[in-house]
Parts: sequence; structure tokens; C-alpha cells
Amino acid sequence: MLTIYELKSGELKPQAGQPKITEQVVWIDLLNPTPAEEAKVEKALKIDVPTREEQQEIEVSSRLYQEDGAHFMTATLMYQPEQGEPRTTPVTFILAGQRLVTVRYAEPRAFSIYVTRCNRSETDLRSGSAVLIGLLETIIDRLADFIERIQAEVEGLSHSIFEIKGGGASRQRRFDVLLRAIGREGEIASKARESAHSLGRLLTFLVNAATGRKEDKPLQARIRTAARDVISLTDHATFLSGKIIFLLDATLGMINIQQNDIIKIFSVAAVVFLPPTLLASIYGMNFHNMPELDWMFGYPLALILMVLAAVLPYIYFKRKGWL
Repeated sequence: MLTIYELKSGELKPQAGQPKITEQVVWIDLLNPTPAEEAKVEKALKIDVPTREEQQEIEVSSRLYQEDGAHFMTATLMYQPEQGEPRTTPVTFILAGQRLVTVRYAEPRAFSIYVTRCNRSETDLRSGSAVLIGLLETIIDRLADFIERIQAEVEGLSHSIFEIKGGGASRQRRFDVLLRAIGREGEIASKARESAHSLGRLLTFLVNAATGRKEDKPLQARIRTAARDVISLTDHATFLSGKIIFLLDATLGMINIQQNDIIKIFSVAAVVFLPPTLLASIYGMNFHNMPELDWMFGYPLALILMVLAAVLPYIYFKRKGWL
């Protein structure tokens, strides 16, 4: 879908009907574009729009470059569809003259939020560069919301792990649930960190591009501020990833302790029952030359020895702290 936004009366307005790239156009949004729509934009702006396969390339030189006087910037953005878990998608931003072109194959909410917000308040919309930085600021705000939500979930998991109660069976079920939740938050945190890193590289490139394009000072200041914001988000996402790893290690450690407690029960049973079993086996051999078998007190003595063989090792092991 091709959506062309014009600047009219200080507001960003999408063209109705058959869109045309006029002088008033500041933003061209290509959402799941058809070959005809790509060709139309390429012919009007004399640029080569990256394909979906080219967007997937991870080399910096393939994501951030200048060609035919236009600046091409591809970033991995985090978004959440109406149904399902958060995902990431590559989005390409192209500054061609005074126009911005965006190429995307998903619908991050930041785009619709930006369009609504810029028409409700006084926003700098005089050029594609101004629209780009405003859009990036909205994307960064959305990423910050994702990271804040991850932080809240991680804090809740932390309390759940260290305050878990109940019997062995219920604890095991809760540990299973916690492991799945930790894995889910780890995956989301990884995507947030990837998105923050990608935006950081894009903004570093944009700072240099803005200088080369001789953008005005306020706009360059906004770009540098956005770059600093992304650095702080990257650091926080890294911190959350580390905390999630700590919670995973703590959960696995507690599961290991629980399993050791189960093994400990078998160890106690072995310590208590193995020596009496050995004595019973000896006196149960029933050889002919065993004088205890004909002794009047042989049976009571064997029982006493079996009890002592069970109790004394248990007391010794207990005092040593081995049980």
C-alpha cells in the first residue's frame, strides 16, 4: 500500500484517491508495496528502493549507505501485533532531497501514533528530515515502553522465584511455569536489545548525514538527543538481559536443590536400612556351623544389632552434617 503525506496548513495529510508525488509531499510510506508502487516511487525520486530480501541483510554497509544523493537507513524495529508475542521487523528510511520514504512489511504502532500525534500538537513537519526524527522519537518512546514492561515482568518473576512455597509437587509445577516465563521475557529482552542496537547505529549514521545535508541546528540537536536516549535504552536492556540470566540461574539452582533433597531421602534410607540388611543377610545364610542359630539369645541379639546398625550410622552422619 502506498500512502503519500502532504504538508497542508501545518498538518500531515494523506492524499486521497490516486496518490501523486507533488511538491508538497514530505513523506511517502510504502507498506507491503507492490512492484508497481515501488516503480512509481523510484521513477519520481530517482532512487532504487531496497527489496525485502535486501532489508534482511545484516551488514552495516547494506543497511546504512548513501546512493544517488539519497541516504538509506535500515533499522530493526520491535513491534507487537494484535495477536501474539512481540516481534522484530526491518524498516528502511530513505531521505531523498526534502522527502522521507519508509519501506516496511509490518505495522508497528509507532507509525500510526506519530501521524495522530503530529496533527494534535505543534510539530516540525517542514521536511522529510523533520518527519524522520519525529518518527524516530516515537519509535524510541515505544521501545522504552516495551523495556519498561519487561522490567515490570522481571521484577514480578524475581519475587515469585524467591518466595515460592508449597510441597514438592506444587513447587515443581511452579518452577516449570517460571522457567517458561523467564524464557519468554529473555526472548523479548533480546529483541528489545537488538532493536536498540540497530536504532543506535542508524542515529549515528543520521548524525553524520544531517551534518552533510546541512540541516538546521535544532534538528541536529534532536538527533543527538535521540541518539543519547537510545544509548540509555541499550544499557537498560543489557541490564535486564543480565538480570534475566541471573533469575534463570537462580531458578535452575533451586530446582537442583529440590532434586538434591529428593536424593537425600534415598541417601537416608540407604544409611538406615543397608547395615541392618547386611546383618540380616549374614544370619540368614543358615550355614550348619553357625553357633548363634542354636543360642537361646541369638535372635534377640541379632535384632538389637540390626537396630544399632541402623541408628548409630544415622547419628554419626547427622552430626557430621552429611544428612
